[in-house]
Amino acid sequence: MLAGVDRSLIGVTEDHANVNGPVAVYNGNSRPSKIAKYFNTSAFSLPALGTFGTSGRNIIYGPGIENFDGGLFKNIPIHEDKRLELRWEVFNVLNHTNLLNPNNSFSSSSSSRVMQIAAKSYFEAPIHESKAADHAS
Repeated sequence: MLAGVDRSLIGVTEDHANVNGPVAVYNGNSRPSKIAKYFNTSAFSLPALGTFGTSGRNIIYGPGIENFDGGLFKNIPIHEDKRLELRWEVFNVLNHTNLLNPNNSFSSSSSSRVMQIAAKSYFEAPIHESKAADHAS
């Protein structure tokens, strides 16, 4: 958890916030509760001027990501050396909202379902009988 401002007076805004109490993460709560308050924000405060703050790195973890992607493919033969492939791909099939990690700055959702459709044609060079006979010998 960063303070978001230069409290140590060294010219860098990477100072940590102070921890004043338990840093509870409410990951087990319902989705609306997590959106309203994912962690105990009152456990943090700006450090005094000239100090670096008391919070460590990575003390808050994110809610995680639930993702399911899928696709359907169909190969359609056109001729012995030609075929057409049709594709339909869906990303985030269940359209599950993935909440992003909390902002780690004291002073301050991911994308929805995406679908794509494609067609791809394949042309394979036929093997001539004279070349096939050369390969056999």
